[in-house]
Amino acid sequence: LCVPGKYKSIGSFPAYYHGTKTAPVLTVFVGGNHEASNYLQELYYGGWVAPNIYYLGCSGCVNFRGLRIAGLSGIYKHNHYKLGHHEAPPYNQNTLRSVYHVREFEKFKLEQLTGNVDVF
Repeated sequence: LCVPGKYKSIGSFPAYYHGTKTAPVLTVFVGGNHEASNYLQELYYGGWVAPNIYYLGCSGCVNFRGLRIAGLSGIYKHNHYKLGHHEAPPYNQNTLRSVYHVREFEKFKLEQLTGNVDVF
């Protein structure tokens, strides 16, 4: 997590993660620069992070009740865009940031989708 110290509070997510709280509706999300990249990196292809909360992975597409939902995780940084995913814990000051940067390969995978995507 690469954010200023004032944003490093965990908030309410542990209650969802441990199952003491459940999201009232299905929640599908992509990663950015304010998520715990070390945990999301374990779900490269996506998966359930808590009951009723689903992570689309580095790039992914799911169908839910007739809606096709696709997404691309990360933020763009030109000098990492053409690289592969090479980061692994423990992160250094460079990989702490590059781990959440969008890669061209992830965009390419989504370009292979045929048909319409309802939510992106």
